[in-house]
Amino acid sequence: MNSTAAAINPNPNVIPFDDTYILYDSHDFLSFLSAYFSLMPILVLAFYLSWFIITRELEACIVAFGQLMNEIFNNVIKNIIKQPRPVSFGASFQNDTIRSGYGMPSAHSQFMGFCFTYNSLKIYTSWKNLNFLEKCIFSGALALLSFCVCFSRVYLHYHNLDQVIVGFSVGALTGSLYFFIVGIIRELGLINWFLKLRIVRLFYMTDSYNLAPLTLKENYEAYWKRINQRSFNDKSKRD
Repeated sequence: MNSTAAAINPNPNVIPFDDTYILYDSHDFLSFLSAYFSLMPILVLAFYLSWFIITRELEACIVAFGQLMNEIFNNVIKNIIKQPRPVSFGASFQNDTIRSGYGMPSAHSQFMGFCFTYNSLKIYTSWKNLNFLEKCIFSGALALLSFCVCFSRVYLHYHNLDQVIVGFSVGALTGSLYFFIVGIIRELGLINWFLKLRIVRLFYMTDSYNLAPLTLKENYEAYWKRINQRSFNDKSKRD
């Protein structure tokens, strides 16, 4: 068995990419779903990147930076507490990587705690075009998604319940603090100052999301308004 494995992978330095390497029970559908929910932090970061590329919204960079700082903070806490995971995943698991192999607090849960808290505060304070019920629906969807991710980490035995609860709580705390700090920076005018820098203006970056996010209907109406205006201008030129 060992000789076969050595023939397939002769390099002893090759290890799994732990961010996407998830062990689950192939005979358990819930375990299969949990593996996908464990990928959610990566999908969220991919969403932030695509959001910025498509819209050039500074908010995408702001929240992504906060999430990355939250991840670094999680690593620091893990290496201080050094509490093992409930189940061992082998010596190669997160060995010689920038991430810690310890279990307290759960990085996935802390990520979702930050994501839920920061974005919920953003919804309730900035989305003026939504009524209270609509805000609750959006926030509730984030809460449900966060619960599924946290549950997946316990169900797959990567963390125990305490590690998940502490992780989510720490993430919620850092998300709230980061939201407060970003608010102060905006009040001081530093965001507008940054956007006026020549190198930043080359990327056409804006902070319109902070003012009042447009609904799909408003975006749709604005699109047709531009189309109709362009058609009118073309017709005027021909006349």
